[in-house]
Amino acid sequence: MSKYSTISVPKELHDELRENVKHNPRLGYSSIAEFCKEAIRLHVANIRNERREAFLQRVDIEGLLRKVDIVSTVEGGQYRRIFETCTDPAFIIAADGSILNCNQQLIDQLGYNEKEDLLGRDISTLFADQGQLNDVMIQAQDNMVRDRDVKLKRRDGKTLDFLLSVGTITEGEGATRYVGTGKDITVRKMAEDRLKKEHTLFSTILNEVYDSILIFQNDRIQYATGKCHISGYTPEELEGMDLMDIVAPESREKVKENKQKRLEGEDISPIQRYTVLTRDGEKRRIEVSSEVITYEGQPALLAVVRAADNDGS
Repeated sequence: MSKYSTISVPKELHDELRENVKHNPRLGYSSIAEFCKEAIRLHVANIRNERREAFLQRVDIEGLLRKVDIVSTVEGGQYRRIFETCTDPAFIIAADGSILNCNQQLIDQLGYNEKEDLLGRDISTLFADQGQLNDVMIQAQDNMVRDRDVKLKRRDGKTLDFLLSVGTITEGEGATRYVGTGKDITVRKMAEDRLKKEHTLFSTILNEVYDSILIFQNDRIQYATGKCHISGYTPEELEGMDLMDIVAPESREKVKENKQKRLEGEDISPIQRYTVLTRDGEKRRIEVSSEVITYEGQPALLAVVRAADNDGS
């Protein structure tokens, strides 16, 4: 059985309540106690509403809803953990291009402080080249984009080279979202560019100093590069030719002897002179400097060739 406490009210109020309850049966109260109990319930409800309103005023509703949306953007449990802990930068964007979610790797590599710095912003914020963004998004609508070379932009304006992959997720009522992952290849690109510049520099120097660079193996020219003006053949024509086909008869024994000595490690003069036959059948004197190397797992001779004075021996 429920227990009730006694509530004391001033006599004037008690008499007024009794008259109202007695003469206004439409109020639906059979006693003063029942009326007071209902009044207390309503008052407590008002207090609760006031407290709720005060709480909502203190809470960042937009931020709270945004966090709820983050959680709902990626399926919970295992899949959300995979997204958040992915070692490569990852993001999810809406059909209108706004960023719905991203992981910590993207935040860190692009120099942002926290996820809220990116959420809701247009994906174009992250791209240094808007043309690349347009191409990626247009292609992603039809097919999965894999390892597209793009330039992304850090918060401080510095550009980074990324390999970007983007796919689509179609949800209820045809809503489309885009899921992307990227790999930072800035350091690799810098190394490749440096190697390319060095290769161009060394190739220029070698082409100016030497006529040809050849690799001999098993009496055949396995590789040729340079201008190759002396022989009259192009590098492509020289590759695969028998070495003796371009050596004049009077130099063939000397070439064979020095080639064998060089392969066996004997000490011979670093520069040798020979006579070769050009494509037109002319004879020309050349200087050759060679070194033993390993080419495709087998011993070979790397030779650099330039024209020699006809007076030389």
